[in-house]
Formats: sequence, C-alpha cells, structure tokens
Amino acid sequence: MKIQNKILVILAAVLGVIATTSAQMRTSYFMEGTYFRTDMNAALVPVRGYVKMPGIGGMGFNLSNNYLSVNNLFHKHNGGVYTFMNNSISSSDFLKKLGNKGKISLNINNSLIGFAAHAKKFWWSFDLNLRSNTEITLSKDMFSALKNLSNGYYDLGDTNFSHSTWLEAAVGFALPIKEFITFGFRVKGLVGILDASGDASKMYIDVNRNIVNAQYTYKAHSNLPINSLSSLSASNFKSGGLAFDFGFEFRFLDDHLKVSVAANDIGFIRWKSNNMFHATGEGHFTYEGYDLEAEEAKLSNDSNSASHNSAGAYTTRLSCTLNGGIEYNILNNHIAFGLLSHTQFCQNFTRTELTASVNFRVCPWFTTSVSHTFLNGTKFGVLGWALNFHPVGFNFFLGADFIDTRYAVISGTAVPKMMSSANFYFGLGFNLGKSKWMKPPQAPVEKRAKTKRQKRG
Repeated sequence: MKIQNKILVILAAVLGVIATTSAQMRTSYFMEGTYFRTDMNAALVPVRGYVKMPGIGGMGFNLSNNYLSVNNLFHKHNGGVYTFMNNSISSSDFLKKLGNKGKISLNINNSLIGFAAHAKKFWWSFDLNLRSNTEITLSKDMFSALKNLSNGYYDLGDTNFSHSTWLEAAVGFALPIKEFITFGFRVKGLVGILDASGDASKMYIDVNRNIVNAQYTYKAHSNLPINSLSSLSASNFKSGGLAFDFGFEFRFLDDHLKVSVAANDIGFIRWKSNNMFHATGEGHFTYEGYDLEAEEAKLSNDSNSASHNSAGAYTTRLSCTLNGGIEYNILNNHIAFGLLSHTQFCQNFTRTELTASVNFRVCPWFTTSVSHTFLNGTKFGVLGWALNFHPVGFNFFLGADFIDTRYAVISGTAVPKMMSSANFYFGLGFNLGKSKWMKPPQAPVEKRAKTKRQKRG
C-alpha cells in the first residue's frame, strides 16, 4: 500500500477510536443515576449526592464531524479497496458523500473537583472543570481540488479555525417551583487560558487551459494571557468571564411522561493580554505556463502580509447549546423511552442532532442505556451505549454516543466503517445520602384534596 494510503488508514482509525460538548453526552440524558445528565440540563439531577474523584470524576471527550470517515475516504471498486484519490474512483462518487461544508469540532471537559447534595427542598452542586473547544470549517471545493485539479473554479473560502481553553467554576441549584415542575440553574465563573483563531475569508483557484489564478485573504490571532507558566498565581490570569445554564423539567401523567428543555453555556470571556499576536495577509498568484526559451515558469506573485504583537482586550462568546427532551416510562419506571434534540451553536456554524434511546433502570443502583443519533451524517449501525453503577458508596459511569457496529479491514487493520463522530465519557466518584430513585407516583388529585380537608378538619 502506498504511503499516502497508510496515512489515510491511520487518520481514519484515529477518528474512529478518539473519544469527546459540547462535552455533553446524549446517551446519559435520561439516565437517573449519573451526574453527567446535569451538564445537559441543570434541572435533571442525579438520585444521590456525590463527591467526584479529583481529576477522574468526570472526563468527556467529543469529536464531531460530517466529512471524515472510512466510508467517505475509502471506496470498493472491482474487488479492491481504494482511497478517494485513486483514478478508478470518480470525482462524483466521492463528492456526493460529502456535505456542502465540512464541520469539525473537538470538545474536552475534565472535572478537576466536584461535589453535590440533596437538601430538604433543593439540590446544590459545585464543580471546577478544565474545558477546551476547537472548531474547524472546510470548503467542499477543497476536497474537489484535491481529487482533480482540472479546469474550473474552486472556492476555498469560508475556511475557519477557532480554539479556546478555559477554567470553569460552576455553582448550581435545582428546586421545585410547582409539584410537577423543577427549575435548575448554574452560574459559572470563567478564567481564560488560551484563545486562537484563523479565518480565510477569500481563497480561490481558477484553472483554465491558458492560465491559473489564485487569490487569498486571511487573518489570524493567538492569545495566551498567562504571564508565566512556571509561577501561576491569581495575578497571572488576565482574562475572565461569566456563563449560565438554565433548565426545566415538566412531569405529567403521574410522572410517566416528562418533558424537559435547557440552555447551556450562555456566556462570554473577556480576553486581556500583553502578549496577543495578530497576523493578516492577502495575495494574488498567476501561473501562465512554462517558457521553454527562457527555461523558467511564467508566474507572478503579489502578496502582502503583516504581523505584530499587541496589548488590548476583546470579547468572545461560548459555543452554547440548546437541549430538549421527551421521555415516557413504563413498568414502574424500570424502562424509559427518550427522544433528545441537541443543538450546538458553534462560532461559525450550527449543528443539530436527534438522539433516540431506550433506558433500562434495572435496580436502584444500576442503569444502562442504548441510543442512536440521527442527523449530522450519522449512519445506521452507529449506536450509543452507557452504564452507571451507583450503589451506596461509589458512582461509576462509562459510555459513548458513537460506537460503530460495522468495521472495514484495510491493510490488515480493522477500522470503524461508518462512524464520522466519536466520544467517550468516564466518571468515578463517591455517593452521598440516600437514593431518591423511583419516587412513587403522586396520589390522584381527588385523594390529595380529600386528605387536605381531613387535616384542616
């Protein structure tokens, strides 16, 4: 196998194995024992209080993309398997599998410390998390140009990159405001660690028989607002911000039917630094062939670029999310069917997913769930799975939203065939208090009213 084929195999395998929301795990949304669900809706609290194991109490890694998968990069033809760059694979067969724009995001959320408990009438929590968010958009014409740079116009613009890393301290509360409504919210203080972005707003290649024209315009910046990595103190951190999570849960039909909605990471970071780096550039390139007499290429290159360090301040928003869920449980809450809508408002694009799940609450200390996510390029056969042990003493969670059940063997290596997104979540902690799992249904309205009259009498 050629070296470029081996590189593509490794890339596809890495994408299939790497785990990572928005650091929010869709499969855990309807699992009553885990504290991961609170990250998606502040009103959905676990059945016990907890103390997270420092550093490994909650680890989430999520990679989402709609372009890169083994099924897109490799094609079967005449009994063999070839990369999309092979001449036997037509451009139309390759490009029809790609969306109009490549959307790639990588989110990491690592809980450093965390603890929470049920009070008499409300739930409270505190978490300290290290988070990062990376987003990339790619032009479809970029892959078209890679496949066959023949006569034509290739628009490679609208290519963007953004990355932020920050420290998050979150204080949360959840409380009933009606017998059938729970409201939850979290306030987050943010400390900015790293911010970087790049934007190629204009970039094209125009190819014809006589001349090749190319033009580009870009800008980029980076900001590491820490004076010294070797001596960290409060004065080292120049950037900060604020964010909020809000959530509601509505319960109907004696708690058999539940509807929930939440908005997360509504906030900003104000970046300040004396070490900001800025770069801008634009240029025009022309190639008119090769001059045999002069034995040189006939080309011209007119470019202008500049870079500088500066001090100042600017504000960026977080990539917020909107979640909405509907759940119906049967067999005294032992089995629940859930449907979750998850929308992420990224810096340069919006992504929406729909996840259906079946949740098995086997006993008061063990739950498991199986799910499938629709939309965003996810193919059938890619399933989600999670389990949660939460008996007296400890809480263990393990799960992933994208597990490929179909594998392709390429050059002796088994790699996920249909999976374009991947994540992995792990949590270990200690439980506090008694379980509030499977609360019995409320008495009928007439019976409750009669009881109240008897007490007044």
